[in-house]
Amino acid sequence: MRVNTISVIVPIYNAEKYLEKCLDSLIAQTYKELEIILINDGSKDNSLTICECYKEADPRIKVINKVNEGVSVARNTGIEVATGEYIGFVDPDDWVEPEMYETLYKRLQNSDYPICLCNYFKDNKRASTPKLFEFEEACLEHDQIIDKLITNMIGIEDITPKYIYVMGSVWRGLYRKSFIDEQNLRFKKGISIMEDLIFMVQALLSTEGMCIEHSVQYHYVKNPKSVLHSYNKNMWIDQVKVHNTLEEIVIAAGLEEKMRNRLDLRYISMAFSSIFNEANISGKAKLKNRAETIKQICTDDKLKIVMDRVKFIQKPNVQVKISELKEFINEKWPRRNTSSS
Repeated sequence: MRVNTISVIVPIYNAEKYLEKCLDSLIAQTYKELEIILINDGSKDNSLTICECYKEADPRIKVINKVNEGVSVARNTGIEVATGEYIGFVDPDDWVEPEMYETLYKRLQNSDYPICLCNYFKDNKRASTPKLFEFEEACLEHDQIIDKLITNMIGIEDITPKYIYVMGSVWRGLYRKSFIDEQNLRFKKGISIMEDLIFMVQALLSTEGMCIEHSVQYHYVKNPKSVLHSYNKNMWIDQVKVHNTLEEIVIAAGLEEKMRNRLDLRYISMAFSSIFNEANISGKAKLKNRAETIKQICTDDKLKIVMDRVKFIQKPNVQVKISELKEFINEKWPRRNTSSS
């Protein structure tokens, strides 16, 4: 392991449109002791060619070309080959401010904590909007991490026009490599969405404290062709996998009572987003198959249990809408006999 070196891992799949801006922002970092690891995950466009060109121009860049296995395996591959004392993650359609890694590095050097997270911009064609933590502390202890971060990563407190949600994305942070290895933190294979949320929750539950950098350092670019913003034929399946995994983590940590309502609200939100996904007019799936998926979601036994159990705190009109949805589902697709919980 090279002391004082930061390994930045970039998982790449068909990112030629955005990749150069991403790599330019890494090369321009004021912190120069970087190891930039580009994992080409079986791209079919010119991404690999771009990576090789940048490698020729900058000796800090390493390129790993592999068959497509998904972003989790790509990031895990990067972790395995990283030689730096710290690890950062950048998505290929995003970019970073010039002082991002110097800023996060200095914060960690002045503390005993293994993680530092920063604020970020959400970029689209019209604007770059800062997304800020809703608290002022520069450091959080374990219980504060649970209350201020993990609970709001798991799910919202209530469905309201203004709700607090903390995006559990790995790209907004810097992590001590020894901590990642000691805790055996890796990205879960077989999940194509929110795999970094699972990683983040596990990482934050494993640390006694962390640093918060309140400056805005990362640019999250809303890519309409990304997995989260385009039709995904496996969205409901993947969403359920994510929820089940989060539920297992929460229960193992002894936090089920604290998190139960947030988990239930997440499940309802997942169902709505998955139904909306099936209604996406740009999707290629046949209408019949989409209708079958929507029926599968609406007849999901766990969804019915969750809707019976969930508590809405601030918006009684939401309770009315959920009640109407429950009546509609029960009328169209009566509950099957089941012992599921």
